[in-house]
Amino acid sequence: MSTHDTAAVQVPVFPAAAAATPRPVSIPALPPRPIPHPPVPKHPWMAANGRSNMHNDAYMSDGYPWPGPSGDGLEIGLGALDGLCATLTFDRLGHIVTVCSAIRLGVTRELLRLDPRTLEPDARYRLPSGGGGSSGFGGGGYIYLDNLDRPVVPTADQRVMIFEAHPPTFEAVASYDLSAAIGDPAASIQSALPDWSGRIWWVTDVGIVGYVHPDSGEVRTYALPADERIGNSFAVDETGGVFIVSDHAQYRFDVAPDGAIVATWREAYDRGTRMKPGQVNFGSGTTPTLIGPSWLGITDNADPRMHVLVYHREAAYPGDRLAAQVPVFPPGYSDTENSLIAAGESFIVENNYGYTGTFTSPTGPVVPGMARVAWPAYPGETVWSTERVVVPSVVSKVSWADGRVYTYTLREREGAQDWFVTAVDAHDGAVLWEVYAGSGLGFDNHYAGLFVGPDGSVYVPVWSGIVRLGPA
Repeated sequence: MSTHDTAAVQVPVFPAAAAATPRPVSIPALPPRPIPHPPVPKHPWMAANGRSNMHNDAYMSDGYPWPGPSGDGLEIGLGALDGLCATLTFDRLGHIVTVCSAIRLGVTRELLRLDPRTLEPDARYRLPSGGGGSSGFGGGGYIYLDNLDRPVVPTADQRVMIFEAHPPTFEAVASYDLSAAIGDPAASIQSALPDWSGRIWWVTDVGIVGYVHPDSGEVRTYALPADERIGNSFAVDETGGVFIVSDHAQYRFDVAPDGAIVATWREAYDRGTRMKPGQVNFGSGTTPTLIGPSWLGITDNADPRMHVLVYHREAAYPGDRLAAQVPVFPPGYSDTENSLIAAGESFIVENNYGYTGTFTSPTGPVVPGMARVAWPAYPGETVWSTERVVVPSVVSKVSWADGRVYTYTLREREGAQDWFVTAVDAHDGAVLWEVYAGSGLGFDNHYAGLFVGPDGSVYVPVWSGIVRLGPA
């Protein structure tokens, strides 16, 4: 997940931002169809699974152990906010903790704590500005909530900062300046996550991988080859592995006994011949997704068809690491800028081909498509594929408890663009229901995540604020 360059763009006024009154809705009360899924271990240095980061947990599963909304007594509305809030996390008290990026004559980012029903902030903090956050989701688009409910935030001035909420503001309780280790004032810290030992790892868009030890402040780095860049977040597992995809290859990193960062393995993939419409990186658009003790999934960027790739992720593996290579979507019209969704021993992937929306221009024609692939044996197989949904750019999610994929879809009519919160059956790809969210540019979510809160509410950050579908 990334975004187009949004620096130096004047803020448009979205009429929808003033119309935040929720309206009642009803969703068919369908029986749940759970998906058996291998357990995702709780990370000792992160908040509970489903609450901690853009992709829900350390495995970047994009899955929830609780169900989404269903039945009567629901409402949908827009909480108007100043900027796009790409990552929503949930603390133990149920508050939403997020960073919102407001685009004026540059980019300003603000750390907020929100009421989960009203979406009104009770604490806010203006984050530092700098050359490492003038565009894209670097410098605060990806954040995580630690095991003490503290937001950990990469900033545009190349720091990683840890905060505690003290309404009406936040207090910075730790700040790690990484500018000397990065060595490029224009580089952006894309994401930060802890490994199982508590080191805080980070990656930059220019291909620097590093960690900072939170106690000593020691910083270690590893530079990828000069032509490789990183556009997304990464995953970590309980064996110490840190899994990072560049625009050329998938890596596993570990820490050597002397503290050095070691590239344990590297697997190049087919990055294709072009950056396709709907992408912001010339290569894989995915954050690595882990399943069980062995599997790792990404997509490539091959022509004429993108593939879902599944690897054996162990530090040592005697055979071919590539376990599956499944082509998806129409020839010549396939790409994604979003992480794969873990569903049992399978992955669900969406097609973002054609999305060209920005803060000031509408979404381009998007090729429909969502698919589920599995790998009973190489090269894997397509369980189902549907062209009934158009998913321009949202980070879709699955509930393992009810067996539904929650996504954010587009329907165009006479030049207008209507947006819907939509549920897809993860078992067969059928569209179960859709709820109208709003129309026009203000309801474009522009690569932000979709989130299912602990009470089953669905939240979709959009240019105008946050759409919420949940209990009244």
